Amino acid sequence: MQNDDDESRFRLLKLHAIDAEDLKTVAATTHASVLKRGDIAFDRGRRRFALMMKRFRWENDDLVDGVGGVRIHCGLQINDVTGVQAIGLDRVTPEGTLELLNIDGEVTDSPAAQITMNFAGGYAIRLQTGCVDVLVDDIGRPWYTPNRPDHGTDQD
Repeated sequence: MQNDDDESRFRLLKLHAIDAEDLKTVAATTHASVLKRGDIAFDRGRRRFALMMKRFRWENDDLVDGVGGVRIHCGLQINDVTGVQAIGLDRVTPEGTLELLNIDGEVTDSPAAQITMNFAGGYAIRLQTGCVDVLVDDIGRPWYTPNRPDHGTDQD
């Protein structure tokens, strides 16, 4: 049974990035998310790029013992996409797992931008967009995971 305090700790994250500065928040909250290559889609007609991932909830870091953590299903949608370039993803099967390391955004010819998603293993997706319009939405209920992301960056 959950009490009201538990509910407030597990509010669903909803973000809307409209500039390169906002993308830094998106990058911080989606860092170390995992997904299947098959959970990535581009709708050319609607100029919409989307993916589903299992986001590590860094904001719930106080709920665990420093070893594990909390994950939740999360959707990421990028609108007004005019071009997509995948780097190395042709070597990953649709069931292959990817780990999102970072999202970078750069305004190229205002309001147009280039958004790059970098994955572990040297994989990347580069999107050309008419503007920065990125949505992040948590879906469902979070769950405990004993596996805490660690890229060897912790300092003693």
